Amino acid sequence: MSAELRGLAGKRVLITGGGKGQGANHARAFAAAGCDVAVLDIDHDISNVYPLSTAAMIAETVKEIESCGRQAVGVVADLRDELQVKNAIDEVIGRLGQIDIVVNNAGIAALDTIHDMRSDVMNAVIDTNLKGAMHVAKYTVGPMIGRYLNGEESGKIINIASAVVGSGHAMLSHYVAAKHGVVGLTSAWAMELSEFNINVNAVCPGTIEPGAGRGSGMVQGLSGAMDMPPLEAYETFSAQGNMPGNKWRCTSQDITDMVLFLASDNARVITGAIIPVDGGQMAK
Repeated sequence: MSAELRGLAGKRVLITGGGKGQGANHARAFAAAGCDVAVLDIDHDISNVYPLSTAAMIAETVKEIESCGRQAVGVVADLRDELQVKNAIDEVIGRLGQIDIVVNNAGIAALDTIHDMRSDVMNAVIDTNLKGAMHVAKYTVGPMIGRYLNGEESGKIINIASAVVGSGHAMLSHYVAAKHGVVGLTSAWAMELSEFNINVNAVCPGTIEPGAGRGSGMVQGLSGAMDMPPLEAYETFSAQGNMPGNKWRCTSQDITDMVLFLASDNARVITGAIIPVDGGQMAK
């Protein structure tokens, strides 16, 4: 029997940071697998952070989902604002009926030394990457538990952490701390939600190949602060962290493949796992 991802068709998926980059790639893949998909993203930039998503980018992801013949919902929220998150999730549930799978993908990074840490950037990084995931879970887990108590399937949560949790990185301490927090949330939620049959896992990507426009934006954005072209910055980060050689370079699709696996029935008994998809970074 050939291996295939089971149990995805017909599921309703919420992806944060779905307007561009990894999130948009996840959205396209879930739609191709037969899922209805909601993308939640910010539609404006954050001060002193590289360019983020826009309303036009969210709309483009929605069109790509619909081109697969699936229902799509695009909602705008700044994950730092709990009320915005609640209202966006209420809208998604109202339009899709329920959320079966949550992908906490949205994240931002910045380069700051400890002694010159910009307070507004520190707050933005921690509030988006860590507290944002908590806000999303707060308003999606309750309905999942309710379905379990009614004898129905409950749900899955997939957090996007980072391979930086397995190694030290200068000038990224706010980002590293936030991603360690995401790993902690994953373990805690997996334990707390196991009685309701909710799987909670985390994927730890290595440095992702950058892309302009709606492509992966973190390295694209940080390259300016590094005073080098995006692909050079990508190779610099990858060479510092990954195993040597071109094979061990990460793309958005590598992360998407793991996300869909964890969302599928193939990963039925996997929970509390912190899974590197990082070209060997966490093994070094």
